[in-house]
Amino acid sequence: MSSTIKNQATQSRIGSLVFARQTPRVAAERHTSLLNSLRNWRARRAAAAELSSLSDRSLADIGLTRGDIPRVVRG
Repeated sequence: MSSTIKNQATQSRIGSLVFARQTPRVAAERHTSLLNSLRNWRARRAAAAELSSLSDRSLADIGLTRGDIPRVVRG
């Protein structure tokens, strides 16, 4: 029984060392939903910045007001 516990403890330490030496990109690729969420957030942020940089007249030309930007960006 104690050899099983020792093996599990050793495997746990080895597993944490292997994970610790991975680059952030490799670790992120293992969590695709997190990576996709981050990409979507960055795209929404860029879209909001682009729309916010337009003048009020340009926004009116496309049928938006400044108050519409968050709703439009969320989809």
